[in-house]
Amino acid sequence: MSNIIKVINAIYSDYIVMMKDGTVWVIETKGGESHGQDKNIDRQIGNKFNAFKNYATANNLHWGFVRDKDNQLYINNTLFAEDMADEHWELLSNSF
Repeated sequence: MSNIIKVINAIYSDYIVMMKDGTVWVIETKGGESHGQDKNIDRQIGNKFNAFKNYATANNLHWGFVRDKDNQLYINNTLFAEDMADEHWELLSNSF
């Protein structure tokens, strides 16, 4: 566990979540969509997603980007897509 903490401290994520089974997830949040209108103000979101993915993969971390769409939370940790209708965004409640 201490190795996980050292790795997590090297990045600046929004949330660190421990599941009931002890699995640790590192979560980054970004603006989502409301009624088809993009609320994200981070122009580097795609670059940050890919950097986070590479870092998490190299350090064997469970991770995800979380965004909201019409008051529901979605997670993606596979392939970045700006469009939240993309299949890579799945309801957070389906994953957790």
